[in-house]
Amino acid sequence: MKTSKLLLLLILVGLLSSLNALAQDAITWSTQRNGAKVADTVALEDYLPVKDNAVYVEAVLDLPGTTKQELFSRAKLAIQKTFTSNKIGTSNYDAESGICSVNNFYDISDMTDFSALATSNPVRDKYYFNALLSVIVKDGNYKIKMEIPQYAYGKESRYKSYNDFQSQSLPISNIANKRQNGKRQRMRVLKTLNDKMVVTFNFVKTEMEKKLDNDF
Repeated sequence: MKTSKLLLLLILVGLLSSLNALAQDAITWSTQRNGAKVADTVALEDYLPVKDNAVYVEAVLDLPGTTKQELFSRAKLAIQKTFTSNKIGTSNYDAESGICSVNNFYDISDMTDFSALATSNPVRDKYYFNALLSVIVKDGNYKIKMEIPQYAYGKESRYKSYNDFQSQSLPISNIANKRQNGKRQRMRVLKTLNDKMVVTFNFVKTEMEKKLDNDF
C-alpha cells in the first residue's frame, strides 16, 4: 500500500512539474517577443500614431526648387512601388490637384502562445489592416498622409474583393483599449503594424527625394 501511495505521489509531482515547465515555456516564448510587462489593456497610442482617436499621421516636407509636376511624377512612382503584392488594392492619381493615393492593406501574420506550443509548424492567421496612403504635392513641398481606419482577421482566401473585406472589418479601435484575452498577441500585432508604417513612410520619403531618371 505504501509503495502504491509513493508511486502515485511521484506521478503527481512529475505531472505538476511538466505543467509548470509548459507554462514557463509559454511565458518565455511570449516574453522574448513582447517584453516582460503586459498591461491590463493595450492602447493604440502606446504603439501607433493616433490623432482624434484614429491611427493617423501626416508630415509636410520641403524640396525647394522642385516643381509640382516633378513632385507629382515622383509621388506617382512612389505610390506604385508600395503595397505591390495585394490583390484587392486600388490607387488614384489626380495631376490637377496634385494628389496620388493608394487604398491597400498591411497583411500581418500571427499566432498565439498555445498554437506555438502545440505544433512545430503552427498555422498563421492574418490581420488585415486597411491602409490609406496619400502624397499631396505643390511647388517646393509635399505632404505624406497615412491612416489605418479598420481591420479584419482570418484566412487570406476569405477576401476576394474590397467589399469582402468591408463585410468582415471592424474599427481599429476594437483591437485595443479594453480588457480581454490575447494582450500579448495584440501588443505584437500593433508593434508590427507600427514598424510597417514607419517603413512605408521612410520609403515614400526616399523615393520623393530621387530625381526622375528621364535625362538620356
